[in-house]
Amino acid sequence: MKFDAIDWQLIKNQLKELCTSDISRESVDNLTSYSSVSDVKHEYNRLDTFIDLLKLHPRPRMESLDLYYTWATRLEKNALLKPIELRDLRSFCIEVLALKETLLELDTRVTGQLLEGLLNPEEPLSAIDQIVNSDGSIRSDASEKLHSLYNEKNSLNKNISNTLDKLVKRHELENLIQDKFVTTREGRRVIPVKSNLQSQISGIIHASSHSNKTVYMEPQEVVPMNNRLRQVEYEIEEEIETLLKQLSDYLYDLRSPLEIARDVMTTSDLLYAKAHLAQLLNAHRCEFSENEIELLSVRHPGLVLQNEDVIPNTVKLNDHQRILLLTGPNAGGKTILLKAVGLAALMVKHGLYICAEEKSKMPLIDNFHIAVGDLQSVDDNMSTFAGHLKILNEALEAKGPKSLILVDEICGSTDPEEGSALARSFLLRYLEQNSFSIITSHLSPLKLGWKENSGLINGSLEYNSDTGKPTYQFLMGIPGESLAIQTAQRVGVDQEVVNNALELLTPERRLHQKKIMEVDSLKEELLKMHNSLNQQLKETEKERKKYQKELNTLKQEKESILKNELKRAQSEIEEMIEYAKVDETFKKHESLQKIKTKLPQIITSKDTEPKSTSVDSVDDFKKRFPKGTKVYVESVGRDGIVQSEPNARGEVEVMSQSMRLTVDWQTLK
Repeated sequence: MKFDAIDWQLIKNQLKELCTSDISRESVDNLTSYSSVSDVKHEYNRLDTFIDLLKLHPRPRMESLDLYYTWATRLEKNALLKPIELRDLRSFCIEVLALKETLLELDTRVTGQLLEGLLNPEEPLSAIDQIVNSDGSIRSDASEKLHSLYNEKNSLNKNISNTLDKLVKRHELENLIQDKFVTTREGRRVIPVKSNLQSQISGIIHASSHSNKTVYMEPQEVVPMNNRLRQVEYEIEEEIETLLKQLSDYLYDLRSPLEIARDVMTTSDLLYAKAHLAQLLNAHRCEFSENEIELLSVRHPGLVLQNEDVIPNTVKLNDHQRILLLTGPNAGGKTILLKAVGLAALMVKHGLYICAEEKSKMPLIDNFHIAVGDLQSVDDNMSTFAGHLKILNEALEAKGPKSLILVDEICGSTDPEEGSALARSFLLRYLEQNSFSIITSHLSPLKLGWKENSGLINGSLEYNSDTGKPTYQFLMGIPGESLAIQTAQRVGVDQEVVNNALELLTPERRLHQKKIMEVDSLKEELLKMHNSLNQQLKETEKERKKYQKELNTLKQEKESILKNELKRAQSEIEEMIEYAKVDETFKKHESLQKIKTKLPQIITSKDTEPKSTSVDSVDDFKKRFPKGTKVYVESVGRDGIVQSEPNARGEVEVMSQSMRLTVDWQTLK
């Protein structure tokens, strides 16, 4: 894809690493590309909210999304969910609950819209916890019947074991038994008996050894218990299936809210990843303009993610300067700056903060034309230069400030004279189209001959002539030099070869080489001024932020004082109102008493006495508070859902915020 040429895949890969689910990672490959400024601003508002959430506490994870389709597909078919699938659904509900609690931390329009899509997970979570343990196993007390069956099973197993243990230890059977142990065959408890003596023990033979010297016999004493045990096990399976069916039917009715919750979780996971990326990059939201690019201290985000010491640069283009022609030596940073501008435009297009300072601005780019890297195509029988020209030609359709053309080494891989002529012709057409362009080149003729109001401006990245190394500082308005001869001297090429090269230059070119020293000196002076101005700007901005912080603190203190005073005044007013009400009540009472003394006595019937609404017995409690009823639990000070009827001790199971409590029915309201 063309965007990979400017390292877009690096950004997407980092986003994928910051997601916590594969579903969200897949959505990164199809990241939404916005076509209107209002859509980007809306995404930025959501991003602001999630950055604020990250500042409050660590983000919740959405790993349960990866298992969503394993149970959701079966739920959609109203199939019987397996315990392991219920465990995964339980994990999903827990993560929904965690996300919901996190979003409630901020009262914003964004969090409100997301919360609308999240079902109340406590009810399905409570229903699942009633039947399934956290490891996916069935609870033995999932129902009263199941609890009773499990108790009977345990009792039968114990009785069978005790009976068989006594049999194998009986003295009269010592010569009949092959080994003194109890084992299982065909699901029934048996003892090993010598084959030639099996007729001396009453029971059922279920298997024999390979040597046929031993038979595994179920003694008659345990046959009835083993029969009942098998029956109990069958009833347990039936009861479990009934419970799972009831739970699956209940969850089937929630399939739509669960699906909506999945979408909210996927969206939130991606927004958290975007917010985290903005923090890692120290990125900021971009402002929008119609026909101006102003990227303040822009950096290549890929280098920032690699913890490189990145030199920030400011790039400005407008109606009068629409094409930036970057020239200079190899490895000087031209392509990095080109990619940084391109990535900033792409990140805005996809609702991401950009790796630049606040108040940076640019149009929302609709059309990208990128000619960077090797464009050779074996399948299309196209050389690198041909592929390069094809993209340059396609860029002729780019019109207006919402188009961005990025070309690295324009027409550089051909004859310099022809390449310069062809490149200039393309640039002239681009200027007519009023599109923005960042172009890099080593073609010297291309730097010259442009009028001041042509719309093209030269630029370069500073090269320290003393050290022979690039500083990566961008210089606007000053063309760069390829510095081939200077580079040859720096790397130690034989001086005679260097001198001969100078002699072989045209007179004009030799004069040009002499002027390079003067230009380098001018560049150094400009850079010093640039650095000094930047330092002053940083100090000014630092002071501005300091005073802004103090102003915000004063505003907060003012608001706090006003709020406290308002509360105090409201409290006093309420007290006065209450006092007035009480005083008025007493006066009315006195008046009524006077009237009553003058009225004849009225005997009221006992039938008119109000009926008591209190719960006086367990039976009353069962009628008023059946399973699923909401009650208030005094011991924990919050509401809960009744899970069972009172047992023999008067205890009731209540689920409150994923906690299963056992409390006395008389303490519930």
